[in-house]
Amino acid sequence: MKVSRFCWNMELSSAALGLGICGVVMSIIYIGSFTYFFFIWPQILLLFIPGNFAPTLQYMFAIFYVIGTIGLLLSLGWLSFSFILLNNAKEDDTGDKRIIKISVKRIIKIGSFIIGTIQTILGCLSALASIGCIILFSLGVKIGGVSAIILVLCFLWLIISIFFLIFPASLLIHGIRTKSSGKIRAWIILQFILWGLYIVCSLVSLGFTDLIPGLASLALNCLFYMYITGMVIVHYNILLEDDTTMKMEMNRMNRNFPVTNYIAEKNPTAPYLPNSFMVYR
Repeated sequence: MKVSRFCWNMELSSAALGLGICGVVMSIIYIGSFTYFFFIWPQILLLFIPGNFAPTLQYMFAIFYVIGTIGLLLSLGWLSFSFILLNNAKEDDTGDKRIIKISVKRIIKIGSFIIGTIQTILGCLSALASIGCIILFSLGVKIGGVSAIILVLCFLWLIISIFFLIFPASLLIHGIRTKSSGKIRAWIILQFILWGLYIVCSLVSLGFTDLIPGLASLALNCLFYMYITGMVIVHYNILLEDDTTMKMEMNRMNRNFPVTNYIAEKNPTAPYLPNSFMVYR
């Protein structure tokens, strides 16, 4: 099978192998990043902070530890998933590509569904956080003051969160469940638009931040975007291939058993007859 739409013309096994290698490398990078920034760095910071501020920072670091633990668990799950995909993308000793192709298709479908689920959960959490900020800052609103500006920003945050909550659920997840290639294609196009906006905003922000850390963050996020979009693109090509195969099979059956066309010509309103009741010409 060739993966050609939204992608270079490559075999399914090669695309799955590339996704597996990219997933292993990136998951290891994320494991190291979560371990350093959420576990090691807070302990180093405590060494340089006066003792009277340490109890107050412990509550903030507790939130860091919770976020870091969740990130580590997700990264470890990502690493395990990538290893499974790598093992199934390689041919076995018998060289039966049909069995390998079926297993790879199933794994890529699961990965695409996980991507849509995580996007939906993040959108839901972001919406809840924006609602909490709106409630918090609405208690001290001053027209024309800083609180009013923050409140407007919180409303914009809520609108964006609802947007990201609805589209993954309605396009990607529902498209995978109903095998709707059109909804998945719309999700892919939306990701390309968001990817372009992110790159433009990141390049503009490089003028206000350190160049090397900014470029490193941009490169890592672009690889992450390419990975999740590439996973869904491969699943989209699989759906189109399966749909084409099914149509070819239906056409072959119609050529071999023309009774359906014969009945339709004689009586267009006649109901469909099972094969056991068909009378052939």
